[in-house]
Amino acid sequence: MKKKFIAAAVLAAVFVLFIILVKTVGVAVIGPNGTEVGFAGLNGAISGAFGYNGFFYKLTQILGYLSIVIALVFAEEGIEQLIKRKSLKAIDGEIIVTGVLYVLTAIVYLFFEIVKVNYRPVIMPGDTAPEASFPSSHTVLACVILVGAAVFCVRYLENKKLAKIFAIAFCVTAGVTVFGRILAGVHWFTDIIGGLIVSAALIVAYSAALDFVDSKKK
Repeated sequence: MKKKFIAAAVLAAVFVLFIILVKTVGVAVIGPNGTEVGFAGLNGAISGAFGYNGFFYKLTQILGYLSIVIALVFAEEGIEQLIKRKSLKAIDGEIIVTGVLYVLTAIVYLFFEIVKVNYRPVIMPGDTAPEASFPSSHTVLACVILVGAAVFCVRYLENKKLAKIFAIAFCVTAGVTVFGRILAGVHWFTDIIGGLIVSAALIVAYSAALDFVDSKKK
């Protein structure tokens, strides 16, 4: 448990370092409306190789909604327990930890809506300027919620065969979402990498917190 918390802290530090590198290394104006991006050579090459793809954009949008549905299932369970047991302390510890994970994910999203690191490599239809794109919110959403759900299933579902099926399905869906965002051409490659790093930090911290809950039960 302690090692996992340390690993999560290290990943968080790596994420901060990565942001600094993105803002200082190889910065050039290669985005629409004269927007700058770090690692311009790498980002420009990958973005140029794929371009905008409407199919993968819509697919990842749908998968993003699926992630939200999974989160709502956990939220519904927490609310149901609160109504029945009439106390926050009576809610299962793993459900509370999952709720905290979602709150932290929302905080990360809102923070980078205010503090803009990168802008999209394309201007989306109907917009007049590129939106903020770092870290990829769909990458974070898919990795945190779906991989988190996989961790939850493996740990707590009594039917281990079913738990394995769910876990594989969740992880595959997360992987398709991540690669789909690259193929959609609506993010720089470093947006995706940033999303993966911060997601890893959150998931490792989540796993450590579940370890803590389990140790309290024992």
